[in-house]
Amino acid sequence: MHKLRWQLGGFLLLLFLPFLLIEFTWTNFAFVLFCLGWFLMIGWLMYRWISNPLKELERFIEDLRLDTPLRSRLLTRRSDIYAELAMGIERIDREHTSQSSTLRGRMEEIQAILTSMSEGVVATDITGQISLINPAAAELFNLASGKGVGEFPYKIFPDSELGDIFHQIYVKGYSLTQEIIWPGDSERVFNLHLAPIRGDLDEEIRGVVAVIGDVTKLRRLETMRKDFVANVSHELRTPMTSITGFIETLLDGALEDKEIAKKFLTIIHQESERLNYLISDLLDISRLESGQTELKKTMIDLEKLIEGIILVVENRLKDKKLELSKEIMAKSFIGDEGLLREVAINLLDNAIKYTPEGGKLVIGSRYVSEGVEFFVKDTGIGIPEESLPRLFERFYRVDKGRSRQMGGTGLGLSIVKHIVERHSGKVSVRSVLGEGSEFSFVIPESIKEKIDGTPE
Repeated sequence: MHKLRWQLGGFLLLLFLPFLLIEFTWTNFAFVLFCLGWFLMIGWLMYRWISNPLKELERFIEDLRLDTPLRSRLLTRRSDIYAELAMGIERIDREHTSQSSTLRGRMEEIQAILTSMSEGVVATDITGQISLINPAAAELFNLASGKGVGEFPYKIFPDSELGDIFHQIYVKGYSLTQEIIWPGDSERVFNLHLAPIRGDLDEEIRGVVAVIGDVTKLRRLETMRKDFVANVSHELRTPMTSITGFIETLLDGALEDKEIAKKFLTIIHQESERLNYLISDLLDISRLESGQTELKKTMIDLEKLIEGIILVVENRLKDKKLELSKEIMAKSFIGDEGLLREVAINLLDNAIKYTPEGGKLVIGSRYVSEGVEFFVKDTGIGIPEESLPRLFERFYRVDKGRSRQMGGTGLGLSIVKHIVERHSGKVSVRSVLGEGSEFSFVIPESIKEKIDGTPE
C-alpha cells in the first residue's frame, strides 16, 4: 500500500511537471499542444500501469475458476496491492475448496445412508414439491427411478391421504406419527413418521420429511398371534369345561350309579385324550416353527411307506366301506421318513373323515418338474373355494361344528405345511364342493444330495 502511494505521487508529479518548470500562458498555442500531448502520454502510461495487473488478476481468477493446475503465479510474486488481492482470492479459493470437499463428502454419506435404508424417505422443499425419494420409498410406492421429484405429493399419491398429511405438517409445523392403509391389489399398512424441516437461524419451515415403513407383515403377525391365543384358549377351555362338569356331577352323587359313572368317565377320558392331542400338536408346531426339529434324511421307499399307512387306517376304511386304490409312479424320494409319514397319515386321515360311506380314495406318487409329488384324492364333501387359501392356517376349520364333532385339533394341516416346508417343498390343495378334494405335497429331488442331507 505504501508503494502504491509513492507510485501515484510520482505520476502526479510528472503530470504537473511542465507547469512547475515552464512559465506558460494559454495564449501560447504551441504550449497548449505540448500540454495536451503530455497529458495524453501520462494518461496512457497510467492506463497501462493500472490495466496490465488487472488483466493478470482476471487471468488468475479464471485459472482458479477452471482449476488450472499450472495457474499463473506472477501476481503472487509482486509486492503491491494486486499481489495482496491475488493472495486473498487464493486463500478464499482454498477455503471454498476445502468446504466444498467436506460438504460433498457429507452429501455422499447422506446419500449412501438414504440408499441403504430399508425405510422409505420422502422430503419436500419450501414450495411443497417433492425434493427427494430414496430407493426404498420408490419401491414401496412402485415409482420408477427419478419419478415424483418436482411434483406435489397429492399428485404422486392421489388415492391416499398421504398428500394431505404432508400439507398439514407444512402448514401447522408439528411432527406426526401415524399408520395408514395403503390402497391397492393387496392392502398394506404403512407406518409414517413426519416432521417439518426448519432453518438453523430463523426456524422457518423449509419443507417436510417423512420416514415410511411397511408394517403389513408385523400387523398380520399380531393378528395371527391374537387369533392363535384366542383359538388355543377356546380349544383348551372346551374339554376342560366338559371334564370339570362331569367330575362335579360324579362328586355330587352320580358316582354311585355305575352306568352313569362309566359313561361320564368315558367322556372324561375322551376329552383328556383330546387335550393330550392338542398339547402334542402345539409342541410339534412350536418345534417346527423354531427350527429345532432336525431332519434325518434317508431314501424313502414310497411303496413301503404307503403300505404301512394303509395298515394304520384299514379298520376305518372297512367301517365306512371306502374303496382305496394306489397309483405309485414315483418309487422313492429323500426326506425324514418319520415326519413325512406323519404328513401322509394326516392327509389320508382327513380324506377318510370327510368322505361319505361308499366313497373312493386314491393315494399315490408321481414325478413332476419340481421333484416327487405325493397325493391323496377323495370323493368327499369338498371344500368351498373361498376357504382354500386359509386351509393350512392354525385352527382354521371350514365347518367348525362338523370338524369338532369328527375330532381333531385344527392343527393337522398346519403341521403338514410346516413339515413340507422344512423339506424345502410345497403343499397344495385342489377341491370342488360336493365332488371331492386332492391334497398333495412336492419334495424337491436332487441327485447331488447325500442320504444324510448334506450336499456333496
